[in-house]
Amino acid sequence: MKKILPLLAFVLISGCVKRVQTGQELFDKGTEAVKSENWKEAIANLKEALSKNLTPSQKEEAMIMLADAYFKNGNYTDAALEYKEFLNLFPASKFADRALFNLSLCYLQLVKGPQWDQTFTKRALDTINIFIETYPDSPLRSKAEEIRKECRKILAEHIVYIGLTYDMLRKFTASLQRYKEVQNLYSDVEEPDKLLFLIGRAQYFIPIQAREKIEDLKEQLDAEKEKLAEAETEEEVKVQDKRISIILHDIENWQKLAEMEREEGEKTLKTLITKYPDSIYTRKARDILKGSEKVEIFPVENPIKKPFFRWFFETL
Repeated sequence: MKKILPLLAFVLISGCVKRVQTGQELFDKGTEAVKSENWKEAIANLKEALSKNLTPSQKEEAMIMLADAYFKNGNYTDAALEYKEFLNLFPASKFADRALFNLSLCYLQLVKGPQWDQTFTKRALDTINIFIETYPDSPLRSKAEEIRKECRKILAEHIVYIGLTYDMLRKFTASLQRYKEVQNLYSDVEEPDKLLFLIGRAQYFIPIQAREKIEDLKEQLDAEKEKLAEAETEEEVKVQDKRISIILHDIENWQKLAEMEREEGEKTLKTLITKYPDSIYTRKARDILKGSEKVEIFPVENPIKKPFFRWFFETL
């Protein structure tokens, strides 16, 4: 009886020990989970399978399935990491085009909107540009073009957002620079009437900024003149004369800039009114030309909306 008890205990313990699954078994279970769209189970099995000994072809398939499972499960950060690693290890794979396309989508899904940092938007755009260049005849080409357009629209609205912030601060020279940047780089994705209005308004309102700047400069000028009156040496007089000369020159430049930009702004706003009589911005342009100095700040368009993604994925 004493000999039987240890043997019985060994048998019971052995039966409780979980059998270690092979890489092949985990690969097969992961594959079946993918087929049944059980993404969490697929992720768990494929991750473990990749830690085992797999053939090169099995590793290739397991990696792309794991990335796809993360993607389908909405884990876009993990999916992006897996797609990147896959492309590094298997750049010539038959799955490389899908990995590259989905990598761009992962980045796009991680974009919050135009008001935020645009690192992921730029990554999405760079990635989809590589896809279009590398796979020009891909059946996903038209969808890739839509992604590229979406990325460019977000980047354009980001710059518009910065411009509107400068408008709010009445720094119209800075906002004008941003709007012209959009006009030069993203006119294909930005509404032309909106852009004309923003440019024309900034130009037309630069005299407002100029008045404030000139008032500040005149205060500085008075202070420098007082210092000049108190100057005791020839060197001090020269310094004050130089400072006064610089301030007078700045005042003159602001006066010229205000006059020139007001004329340009009037032309731009009138072009908007003539070219887009039914635009929502035409009334705003007319109000400005009638003398309104109200700086209306409206929200930027956020292209990252759930309806877009729902429609996009439904049509893939």
